[in-house]
Amino acid sequence: MKNRSLRIICCLAIIIVGFMLWTDMGSADTSVTEIVFIPVKGQIEPGLAGFVERSITRAESSGAAKIILEIDTPGGLIESAQSIKKAAFSAKIPIAAFVTGQAKSAGVLISLSGDKIYMMPGSSIGAAEPIPNTPKILGSWISDLESAASAHGRNTIIVRGMADRELEVKDIKKAGEILSLSADKAVELGVADRVVRNRNALIAELEEEDGLNYNPVEYKPGFGETLAWWTVNPFISPILLMVGFAGLITEVFVPGFGVPGIVGLISLGVYFAGHMMAGVTGWLAVFVFVIGVIAVLLEIFVIPGFGAAGLLGLGMVIWSVFLASTSPQQAVISLTAALVGSIVMLYIFIKVLGRRGMWDKLILGMKLDTATGYITPKRGMEKYQGMEGTAVTPLRPAGTAEFAGDRVDVVSEGGFIPAGTPVRVVLVEGSRVVVKEA
Repeated sequence: MKNRSLRIICCLAIIIVGFMLWTDMGSADTSVTEIVFIPVKGQIEPGLAGFVERSITRAESSGAAKIILEIDTPGGLIESAQSIKKAAFSAKIPIAAFVTGQAKSAGVLISLSGDKIYMMPGSSIGAAEPIPNTPKILGSWISDLESAASAHGRNTIIVRGMADRELEVKDIKKAGEILSLSADKAVELGVADRVVRNRNALIAELEEEDGLNYNPVEYKPGFGETLAWWTVNPFISPILLMVGFAGLITEVFVPGFGVPGIVGLISLGVYFAGHMMAGVTGWLAVFVFVIGVIAVLLEIFVIPGFGAAGLLGLGMVIWSVFLASTSPQQAVISLTAALVGSIVMLYIFIKVLGRRGMWDKLILGMKLDTATGYITPKRGMEKYQGMEGTAVTPLRPAGTAEFAGDRVDVVSEGGFIPAGTPVRVVLVEGSRVVVKEA
């Protein structure tokens, strides 16, 4: 009986000890948790800001324990940096900044949004003077920087010196200079917390500090976000508009609808789609642009002359670009570059096609010579006065019409006349033959 009781006690002891060991092992397993790295690299613009905001929300939903904003940026738009700051400050989990290259301009505010700032050797932070540097913009920007620095106990005077050229900081910067700090200097002056050599070293340090085993996960932008970043680039946007405008303008002069129009529409589609994905604009810009183009086409092909519809259409096209741009200044730059570039592209297009003998075929769709009944303009054209014939080519307003088997260069009295339309000669002045619809 005693032996049986002893065996039972031993079995119970083994079960209890095993359970305790299993529980300890289980808790060790569950202590492994995610630390999410979000890249903040390149120009700071709406597309990047949207990506960071969505990534923070995603990390919160996945149960991550910490977020690291991995920063290497020359700066960008203040509004986008403010959006990232707002998302970081309202996050439900701790966020730290890890400067791997440079944190310039708008990148300073994003770095200051982290609970802690870690920097790699050779990295730098500062040079945050706003452009344009007006008193109103500078005052607002300094306020943003100082409030972010103060919230995490950082040196606000040093941070102010990164943006305020006129501020003098004894033994650190003179008036007229903009402050930029190396990693070691930033730690020394109370802007950054620590210098770590790489990502692995940072993870090891955080594991020791937080008492957790971290599983690093990096969120990368998808195709749509990459497209958005690409299209809102201040150098790419004007090119997309230029190609789009040049393609559509070419289609106005070329019968039918061909490659230039398709390329133009694709280019404009990418422009507006990218800006919509970046969160810069919505469907209103697309709607305004389409209505503007329709108004211009009506003015060219339907309504004689150039009046209200044409002016309204041009105004709406310009307005749509302003709606889709990241700033009014960028809209002016994009429109100017697109206009100049379109003119140059069309000039080259005409010259190249003309040299290859292709331009006349594109415009007329046929070869006009005496074998086909074509008569070159010359004196003695009065015989066509009052005659009725048919437009052989579209009259825009110039083109070719056929009268009693003769093909003659003519010009329409009003606006556009489609090919195949009956016309009547209303005026002959030397070699100039004026027609209108019969």
